[in-house]
Amino acid sequence: MKALSLTIGASMVVAATTLAQNMDQELNIRQETVQDVEGNVYRTVTIGDQIWLAENLRSTRFQDGSAVRSGAIPKDDDTNLLKYGRLYNWYDAADERNLCPVGWRVASDDDWKSLERAIGMPEYEVNNSGWRGGALNLGVQLKEAQSDGLFAHFTPSQINRYGFSARPAGVKWHGWYITQGDYSEFWTTSSASDKKAIIRTLAYSWWNKHKGEIRRATSTKDYLFSVRCVKNTT
Repeated sequence: MKALSLTIGASMVVAATTLAQNMDQELNIRQETVQDVEGNVYRTVTIGDQIWLAENLRSTRFQDGSAVRSGAIPKDDDTNLLKYGRLYNWYDAADERNLCPVGWRVASDDDWKSLERAIGMPEYEVNNSGWRGGALNLGVQLKEAQSDGLFAHFTPSQINRYGFSARPAGVKWHGWYITQGDYSEFWTTSSASDKKAIIRTLAYSWWNKHKGEIRRATSTKDYLFSVRCVKNTT
């Protein structure tokens, strides 16, 4: 019996070690990093055929070293920089000098559509404006888990399923920081008109019925929103 117990115990140790190694391998896949021209280091994640930053951009320099004009830290609080990244106006986000690390670009509307298809958005919804993807809770699948239990009624395996790790940085508008903790707002480089560009929104508040969805909409270009970069494929 003692020998049997030792054998079972050894098997359990091997199984636990194998599980830990597999988890480490998965984390290592998601923990690959890239560095921008300023030296900021970002985690990356592969979703479908794309590689995305797994956190919001923090750079204050374009690829040629010139200074970005916006790039505010939420609430002007340095402790928010690593958590939320910086907020940029559309003109910086779409500038040809490129905010992103070399070999990367600010995601376009088409890049976001490719991401949405990869995580399961039905084709009939992809080109729609407004809140989409609710049937599969696709919005939740892009969000990092929250400590306050706002996502308690969602299946745990759905939350941040793809490692995109979106956080609700809020926005800056006319000098005011608003909606932190309530919304993630992301610029795309895609212009909709002289004054507006296409965005993506994720909702977080307990009262918001759209927490499981992803909004495709437009916003005036003077707002300051978060930015995500996607790796060039060529």
